[in-house]
Amino acid sequence: MLALNRRGDTIVEVLIAIAIVSLVLTAAYVITTKNTVATQANQERIQAQHLVEAQIEALRAQGSLPAGDNCFAANGAGASGSACNGLTATGSGASYSASITGPTSGVYTIAVKWSSLNGRAANDSNVTMYYRLQ
Repeated sequence: MLALNRRGDTIVEVLIAIAIVSLVLTAAYVITTKNTVATQANQERIQAQHLVEAQIEALRAQGSLPAGDNCFAANGAGASGSACNGLTATGSGASYSASITGPTSGVYTIAVKWSSLNGRAANDSNVTMYYRLQ
């Protein structure tokens, strides 16, 4: 006889179940979004490091930075101005700009900056390395 009095779940039980499911789905969405942003930021930084390393290799091959130039073009020749801006890196949609300053006490400063695709602050979107020619 007791089974006849039970007609199903109450509205309170259904609302609690909906609240729990929505909390779980919201947490999963937040975690996924943060992971995607972190992955993109990491990819941009890796591409910037590759561009800095390419500038160092060109600097090493030339032995010095040609007069009036502040970076190297993709072909290894000295470049300045717009040739140093808009550098592209495979696998990233960000636009990079490179600059080489120095030598100061025999040390060159190679910097690559970019506009981040995920809207991070400008100071988080740069890589600087130092290279001493010997």
